[in-house]
Amino acid sequence: MLNHKHGGYSVRLDELFPSASVQLPPGAEIAGEGLDDPRSVVAVGLLLQHLQTQLSESGHALEQFTFALLEDIQGLEKSQPCVPESARTVLAMMVCWFPARHAFEHAQPLAMWRWLHSAFGPPVLADASDAKIDLAPLDRALRDETFGVAAQASLIMLAPVLFYLNNNAHSADGLARQLLPAVLALCGDGLVQGPVQRIEAAAHVLTYLVRNHQREEACALGHELEFCLYAHPASPMAGGLAVLLAGAQPPVTHRKPAAIARWALEHLEVNPYTALSLKTIVATRMDDAERAAYFPQVLSQLQVVAALVEREQRAAQLSRDRGTLLSMSGPMLHTLLQGGDHERLMQWLSAWHGVAPGEQRRNRCVVLATGSRAWFRPQTAPEDGDDAPLVRLTAAMNAALGRSLITSGLPDTALTVPATGRTYDEHAPELEAALENFVDTADLADYARTEKAEAFISLLPALTPVQALLARRQGPVLPLAVSLRQPLPDRPVKAVQLWCGQAPFTRAEADVLQTVFSYAGVRCDIVDLSEVTRSSFLTAYQQDEHDVIWVAAHGRHPLLDPDDSSILLSSTEHVSLEELAAASVPSTGQRRLLVLNTCDSAAANAQGPYDDFGLARSVAGPGQAVIGHLWPVPGGAAVVFGALLACELADGSGFAESFETALCAFQDTWHGLARRLADRGIGAEIAEALHDFRDPTLLDWGSPAFLE
Repeated sequence: MLNHKHGGYSVRLDELFPSASVQLPPGAEIAGEGLDDPRSVVAVGLLLQHLQTQLSESGHALEQFTFALLEDIQGLEKSQPCVPESARTVLAMMVCWFPARHAFEHAQPLAMWRWLHSAFGPPVLADASDAKIDLAPLDRALRDETFGVAAQASLIMLAPVLFYLNNNAHSADGLARQLLPAVLALCGDGLVQGPVQRIEAAAHVLTYLVRNHQREEACALGHELEFCLYAHPASPMAGGLAVLLAGAQPPVTHRKPAAIARWALEHLEVNPYTALSLKTIVATRMDDAERAAYFPQVLSQLQVVAALVEREQRAAQLSRDRGTLLSMSGPMLHTLLQGGDHERLMQWLSAWHGVAPGEQRRNRCVVLATGSRAWFRPQTAPEDGDDAPLVRLTAAMNAALGRSLITSGLPDTALTVPATGRTYDEHAPELEAALENFVDTADLADYARTEKAEAFISLLPALTPVQALLARRQGPVLPLAVSLRQPLPDRPVKAVQLWCGQAPFTRAEADVLQTVFSYAGVRCDIVDLSEVTRSSFLTAYQQDEHDVIWVAAHGRHPLLDPDDSSILLSSTEHVSLEELAAASVPSTGQRRLLVLNTCDSAAANAQGPYDDFGLARSVAGPGQAVIGHLWPVPGGAAVVFGALLACELADGSGFAESFETALCAFQDTWHGLARRLADRGIGAEIAEALHDFRDPTLLDWGSPAFLE
C-alpha cells in the first residue's frame, strides 16, 4: 500500500506527520484509498512501529518520535478532515503500542502508564502526574463496520500491557476497569482458534478478574483458556497457561488445579522455570505427609533454577532475578511458614538464594512475611481481601520518605508523582502509626524470645525499620540475615579505621571515636578529608588490617537510578556501589564490621519484598557485618548513634550485641542520652550533635539497620 499509486490518489507521510518527518523515509506515500482504507491505516501503523523499533536503543529519541506522531495524529482532525475518526483512533493505538510494549518488556511501569493513557487521549507529557482519557472514539471505532476489525486488533495488542500494569504495579485502574468489558468480549470470542495475542490478553485479564473477585467472569474465561490449553498443548503459551490456570485461587477451571499441573508436567515441553512453578503448585496442594515425600523433588527443581539465576554476572540483575524467583516460589514459602515447617523453610530459602550446603545458616531465624500485614507465626497468615494496613503503610512511606511505592488500593499518583527521596518530619507520626499497625512488634518480640531466634529473614517492604521498632520496646533487636549464610565469629575490636567525609558533624564524630576507642586501648586510625581518595579506600577495604572500617560521609541513592548509588568520600572522590560490590572482603576466618554512617546506605534498590543489592546489602555476608541507614539520616542523629555504637564496641561487646544495645539506648530521652554520653567523657564532643537531636522523630531514630 505504501509507495504504490492506485487510481492516481496518494498522500505523502511527511504531510500527514510533519512533526515527525525527520524520522520518516523520504518520499513515503499512502496510495490507493489513503486513510479511508483500514488496510492503508494498518500499513502506515506497521511502518511507524518499524521506525520505532529502530529507535528503541535511544529512549529519548523513541519518546520524541512517538510524541510527535501522536500530536500529528490528533491534528489530523483539522489538517486532514477527510481522515475518519476511527482511522485516527487506530493509528494512535498502534503508535502507542510499541513504546508501551517496550516498557512492559523492560519493567518500566511509569512508561507503560504514560503510553497506555496516550493511546486514548491527549499525549501524556513525561513529567505528567495525571492523564485525561476519552474512550468514546474507541467505542465508535470498535462498532465501525469499516475499521472495527483493525480497532479490535489494536486493542488486543495493548490489553496485555494494560492488565499486566494493573495486576503487578497496581496502576491504571480506571483505564483497566473501563476497557475490561470490551477486552473481555474480544477475548471470549473464538479464543481457541484465536491468535496468540488474544490468548495473551485473556491470560492477563483472567489474573485481573481473579484479583478483583469477579468470580463469574473469571470462571467463564478460565474455562475457555482451559479448553484452549488442552486443545493446543504444543502452543508456546501452553506452559504459562498451565501455571496460570493451576495457580488461580480460588480455582477457575473444570479440572482440579493440581491435576492440571500434573498433566502439564507430563505432557508439555516446559522450561525449568515453568517446571518449578508447576511442581510448586502440586506440592502446595498436598497434605503434610505427601508434601514431605514430594519435597526433595521440588527442592531439586528450585536448585536447578537457582543455579541458572546465579550465572548472572551483574550483581544488580542477579538480585532482581532472585526477586523474580522469590515471587515464583511464593506459594511454597507461604505453605511452609504457615505450616510451621521451619527446617524445610530454611532449606527452601537457602536453595533460592544459591547458598551452598556448607554455608547455610544453622541458627534459628524468624521469617517475616508480607500479606495485608506482617506475619511470622505459623497458622497466622492474614486472610485475603483486607489490604488496608499495607495500603496505609505504603502511603505513609511515600509521604514521609519521599518515595513512589505502589500497592493495590493507591491512586495512580503513587506511581506518577516523582519521588524526591527526602524525608518529611511532618509525616513521621503517620508513618510510625502505620508501622505499628502493620507489624505487631509486641508479638514479634515475644515470638523471637520464645523461639530463641538469632536473626530475622525479612521479606517485608525493604524500608520497614523492624529493628528500630523492636528497640523502641527494648528488644530483642536481631540482625537482618540478607545473605542467608552462616556468619563467622566476630573479630575482637583492636583496630578501627575511620574515613572522614564532608557530612555534617564529621569532625565531631572523629573526635568521639578517637576518645572512646583510645580510652579502651583500641587503635583508631583516622583518614582525614585531605587524605581521602577512592583508590585508597578500596585498597584499605580489601585488606585485613582493621577489625572495623567506619565511614562518616554523605551517601548518594538516586531513586530513579539506584544502581548508581555511591559513598561520597568528598566532592570529588566517590566509591560507587558497583565498585564496592566487586571489591573482595579479606578472608580471615572471622568477620569484621563495616559501619556506613551515611544516608541511605542500608536502602534496597528495588521496591519489592526482596533485594540484596545496595551499598550495605551487597557486601554483607559471612565475613562482614554491615551497619547502615535505611533512609537519609540527619547529621546529629548519625553522630549520636555512632557515639553509642562506638561505646559498646569499645567495651568489647560483639557486633550484633553492640548494635542492639546502641539502638535501644538511641530511644532514650534527650536528657538520658546527654547523661549517658557525658559519663563516657565525650559530653563536649557530642554537645552540638546532641542539640541537633533534641526533638527526634521516627525519621531520626528509626533508620539504623544491622545486616549480615
